Amino acid sequence: MNRLFIAYAVTLLLIAAVASANDRPTTIQGFYDSSARTRVIAHRGFSGAAPENTVAAVRAAIEIHADMVEIDVTLTSDGHIVVIHDETLDRTTNGSGEVFRYTLAELQELDAGSWFNPTFAGERIPTLDDVLTEVDGRILLNLEIKSEAVDRGIVAKVASAIQREGMIDQVVVSSFSPTALKEMHSAAPEIRTAVLYNTKFHKGQDSVEIVTDLGARVFNIKRQRLTREMLRRCREHDIPVGIYTVNKPRRMRRLVKKGIDAIFTDHPDRLLVVLSPAAATP
Repeated sequence: MNRLFIAYAVTLLLIAAVASANDRPTTIQGFYDSSARTRVIAHRGFSGAAPENTVAAVRAAIEIHADMVEIDVTLTSDGHIVVIHDETLDRTTNGSGEVFRYTLAELQELDAGSWFNPTFAGERIPTLDDVLTEVDGRILLNLEIKSEAVDRGIVAKVASAIQREGMIDQVVVSSFSPTALKEMHSAAPEIRTAVLYNTKFHKGQDSVEIVTDLGARVFNIKRQRLTREMLRRCREHDIPVGIYTVNKPRRMRRLVKKGIDAIFTDHPDRLLVVLSPAAATP
């Protein structure tokens, strides 16, 4: 039995130990329970194992029992919500140019998997409905609204999709755009929202004020930008803090020791191992 196989088998056992625990959340409220362990958010799906923001990446996150999957959404030229991170197609598909200039039909002709690995050839850019169907009852969802689509009416469409599928308790909506968060709070206050700390708008502001002024419930921030004062203020006001994007186990351990509520990672399998009882044993 080679060392690689043994390491892989041990990793799966450790992940299973966390996944079998009774504290895996089934609602957004449970996810942000302050007494719970650090939560595992699969960034753009399990993007370390499958092409980001695809159904394959979402399924991979579900299979390893991550607590939540994060995706990015924007609009097509004909008003459909699609799941992709960049404003352009060049990096993650065999297409080129700006996403919003294409219809849904045109986008779904593109290959969104081969760039990652030939085994994912033919993977498509999914719609939001595709992802909602995939995650419903299986994993919680962090849905990031891309700023460039806000002025084109995406917020109301996202709210309608979540309400239509009856998934208010399974989805949290985040954005770097204060306008998006304000619009969501106004259109559907029952849908929980999360601030993505944006230095353009938020630099120098109190973290609690940022969250409350936008009607949000959660404060998400890049690891390097989190200060002790931000964390202290959020804790004083029971505002959950999420940190992105952390892929090195040693950094994960430090954040877990600090009691960070949630960590976004391209490698949720690594974080599950860090959180496992076996990993905590001296």
